[in-house]
Amino acid sequence: MAAPEGFKLELLTPEHRRKRFSSGNPKVDEWLRQKALPAMKKNTSTTRVLVDAGGHVAGYYSLANTVLDISLVPPELFAGQAPTRPPPTVTLAWLGIDAGFAGRGLGTYLFHQALADCVKAYDVIRYVAIIIDALDDDNVTHYRSRGFTLVPGTTHKLYMAASVLQSVAG
Repeated sequence: MAAPEGFKLELLTPEHRRKRFSSGNPKVDEWLRQKALPAMKKNTSTTRVLVDAGGHVAGYYSLANTVLDISLVPPELFAGQAPTRPPPTVTLAWLGIDAGFAGRGLGTYLFHQALADCVKAYDVIRYVAIIIDALDDDNVTHYRSRGFTLVPGTTHKLYMAASVLQSVAG
């Protein structure tokens, strides 16, 4: 999927100017400004940034390899049987748009690109679901409208079975 005109999607590097990124949510901003690069250096997540022609970070998303606690595994992921080990998942850990770039569809683009990255990864490394830890009730509603389901016993953790993502993407 091509980036919107006038933008490039790149792997986060120290050269990207992150200090002025302001989404309106301090947690989203802090992740990009202070935690995303160290997490990449530790190989715990990957962050991709959408930059404009002037090099301003318009938005970003972070993906991480994760596992789902056995006690939270939705039964339908394993044909009604509980797994014996925590199943591998991919977590869309963070997604943010700078307020100065809001209203241009960039968040939708980044969300679809993150899912496209998950589809590509599935061909190489299998996982059972994509997980989203929503920050608030509005985010839960947003992701539910896009086909994600609440993980049983949680209030802000959602999932989409990898098989569902593959069928939607295929």
